[in-house]
Amino acid sequence: MFKLFYTLLVIEYVVEDHDVSTSVIFQSQQECYDAMGDGVLDDLYDILADTYGKEIMMYCRRTPIASGYREIIKPKVRPNDKMD
Repeated sequence: MFKLFYTLLVIEYVVEDHDVSTSVIFQSQQECYDAMGDGVLDDLYDILADTYGKEIMMYCRRTPIASGYREIIKPKVRPNDKMD
């Protein structure tokens, strides 16, 4: 088993020379990366870029707060296929 940590999806951009940051929390880093990678945020990114310019950052930041545990799945051992 390994520990999972809450992870923030951070979106940073600039509005009239002021840094703006917002975040969404996920139960694990993998969920955060999945959200960034599946294209769901593409429209939001495009809207922010068109409205405020290209100074936009999106990244995942793991927190020190544990969200649970996940079992490590090991492959099953296959029987020996050799015939004597």
